[in-house]
Amino acid sequence: MAYFQNIRDKIGEYFLQKESKSYTRTRTILNIDSANSIGILYCGDNAADVERMKKYIHTLRDMGKQVKSLGFMNVKEVPPGLNGSPMHQYFSLKELNWYGRPSSQFIHNFVKEEFDILFDFGQPLLLPIMFLTSTSKAKCKVGRYLEKYVDLYDVMIEADETKKLDYVIETTHNYMMLINKKKQEIKN
Repeated sequence: MAYFQNIRDKIGEYFLQKESKSYTRTRTILNIDSANSIGILYCGDNAADVERMKKYIHTLRDMGKQVKSLGFMNVKEVPPGLNGSPMHQYFSLKELNWYGRPSSQFIHNFVKEEFDILFDFGQPLLLPIMFLTSTSKAKCKVGRYLEKYVDLYDVMIEADETKKLDYVIETTHNYMMLINKKKQEIKN
């Protein structure tokens, strides 16, 4: 079974590379202060990580940002009751095609939304989230540094797989608060 999954993953990576080259968008580097809308992609398998993500979403909303999130759960189907809000949804293996590309209408709607910033907080090389990041119309895409996907993101944060989500969120947030600020603001 693992052999077939490995083949599926290789085919998925092939299509990911191919599709990411065919999408065009206007890239803009924005900091969090200048962004109005923020999209967040993440892995929703770990309850502690989901709670941490909810706290971060509330932090961004308290800053006056419009935030939508989409979490991937590596289960057959999303448990009933989790997809109650259009601002915070989950998808599962049921919404993937045979090589790992998400293919539901609510996912398509998320991807075509022109967020000012899209944060990819998924685990490195998690194909379903990588597909969404690559096809997103977001102005600024932010994710972990992955050498083979440098063209996918506009801003990459150095954080290997061993780093916990808390570290990745905090580092990303701090960096995105400082990036592209006016010179006079930095001096103060």
